[in-house]
Amino acid sequence: MKSKLLNRWFGHERTTNSSQITLRDGLSILIVDDSRTQLFALEKMLKAEGVKTYTAENGKQGILMARHVKPDLVLMDIVMPEINGFQATRYLSRQADTGHIPIIIISGSNQESDKTWGLKLGAKDYLQKPVDKNVLLKKISQWTAEVGGENIQPAKLPNEDHDHWVEAG
Repeated sequence: MKSKLLNRWFGHERTTNSSQITLRDGLSILIVDDSRTQLFALEKMLKAEGVKTYTAENGKQGILMARHVKPDLVLMDIVMPEINGFQATRYLSRQADTGHIPIIIISGSNQESDKTWGLKLGAKDYLQKPVDKNVLLKKISQWTAEVGGENIQPAKLPNEDHDHWVEAG
């Protein structure tokens, strides 16, 4: 049953071998998702890679947990009760104590507007469910690289033209 769930969420059979992507030692990741199945699948996959994981089942818990544990990265769902992923991302990215923490949105939505909105609110990247394990691990590795590592570029917004942006007042 667990193998079928992992296959469903990650698009391939679970293997006992770790991926070929090496994550930084001591890495901690907060997973924020209202789906216990998704939390379990991501947590199991990340723990197999040696990552310390924390979980939260909605945006409010995610904010509180991020401020308490200061993870190296946050994986954030969008559609959740109480405070959604957009609101939580905006809040965390604008606080002095959490603004440095990269946030990767992982959503079941394939709408370009969700990606655009998430990146504008402070997320560093966006992945669509079901998540490919190697793509996720590569993104995690990029966003949690040691200082002085590779030059990391945020995901591009569609038709990115910053000269015509207007700030809402």
